[in-house]
Amino acid sequence: MQSELLSRPAGFAIDTLARALEARRREKARRRGLKRLLDLDDQMLDDIGVMRWEVSEAVSLPLSADAATELRRMSLSRRRSRM
Repeated sequence: MQSELLSRPAGFAIDTLARALEARRREKARRRGLKRLLDLDDQMLDDIGVMRWEVSEAVSLPLSADAATELRRMSLSRRRSRM
C-alpha cells in the first residue's frame, strides 16, 4: 500500500514532465516551419499576408508563446490599421 501511494505522485510528475517536453518539441517544430518563411522573398510574404519583421518577431518569442498565433495576430492588427 505504501509503495502504491509513493508511485502515484512520481507517476504524475513524470507524466506532467513528459507532456511539457512534448509541448516544447511541438512548438520548436512549428518555429522551424515559421523560420522557413524567412527564406521567401518579400513579395511572396506579402502574398500570404505577412511582413518579414512580423515573422522575425514571432520566431524570436519565448517558446512558451504560440508563435503562429502571435504572427497571425500581428498580421491582422497591421492590416486592420491600414483600413
